[in-house]
Amino acid sequence: MLLALAAGCGSPAGDQPSQTTAANSPATTVQATEVASAGDPGETGTFLTFTDDAGREVTLPSRPKKIIVLSPQLLDLLYAVDGTAIARATSTGGTVPEEAKSLEEVGGITTVNTEKLLSLKPDLVLGSTSFHRDLTSVLETSGVPFALFNLSTYEDLREKALLFGKFADTETKATEALAKLEGQINELTAKVPAGSSPSFIMLNVTPSSITVQREHTVGLEVAEMLHMTNVAATLEASQKSPSTAPFSLEKIVELDPDYVFLLIHGAREDGEKKIESDLANQPAWASLRAVKEQRMAILPSNLLLSHPGFRLNESVEYLAKLVYPEIYGNGNGK
Repeated sequence: MLLALAAGCGSPAGDQPSQTTAANSPATTVQATEVASAGDPGETGTFLTFTDDAGREVTLPSRPKKIIVLSPQLLDLLYAVDGTAIARATSTGGTVPEEAKSLEEVGGITTVNTEKLLSLKPDLVLGSTSFHRDLTSVLETSGVPFALFNLSTYEDLREKALLFGKFADTETKATEALAKLEGQINELTAKVPAGSSPSFIMLNVTPSSITVQREHTVGLEVAEMLHMTNVAATLEASQKSPSTAPFSLEKIVELDPDYVFLLIHGAREDGEKKIESDLANQPAWASLRAVKEQRMAILPSNLLLSHPGFRLNESVEYLAKLVYPEIYGNGNGK
């Protein structure tokens, strides 16, 4: 039985086909140093220098006024700290801030129209480590500051929110929003029963494959906040994606976790077909305790696959209701 089939959970609410980018990024910590105030670059002619998640040093001569954002997650975060953009990539998933819906579009997330992008003369372009590395050469050649970011963990959120606050001159807003979010999360996690550590496994489901999440994903991090134990943490990593492990039904049966969570990448109906054909029809799958005791759930992608930004507290609350219904209320996570 599939538990907690949330509306809208089929398509990731962001730009990540899978939550594997943190482990693939050579630099996961943004190091920002402001060396001059906005409007006064000083003798160095530099407003801000920082290292992006691709390990590239990015220098801004002045506070950026014409930002183009190619990732819906990053766009949402920029507007959450009261920043603005002049253009964005077309988003087929996720939530576009109301104020950003009328922005000019520069192609799709994976089909960026560089000619149109350059014609807008941006002074900063923000892209995803997953999809936009190949734009580095053309933007550097054109002299356009270009930063590649990943948004997978709580620490990623804190770092990028503060950095984007620097871009927008709204650092106070970013700091206050982060403090509020931390308070909300702490209030939720404080209710977790002492000594509780239910085991779980989290699976990525695409139309063509199933993989196991090992580390560095928002879903795993939220589960950890709720004192859950990821039985896949010790599995051997995939060669192409260190944050995942190859799927093995035999191994999952051996681990037999208390909960099995599934995250569908792409169209929900395609993911459900994959679950039905590769999992539900297998006798070994039916033998799992989590399946027999109805503790298998398809989780909402907008909360636990793509990073929800300042809605992270909603992710924590959703999973808490699913795992600890006697404490948090409705067991279907709603």
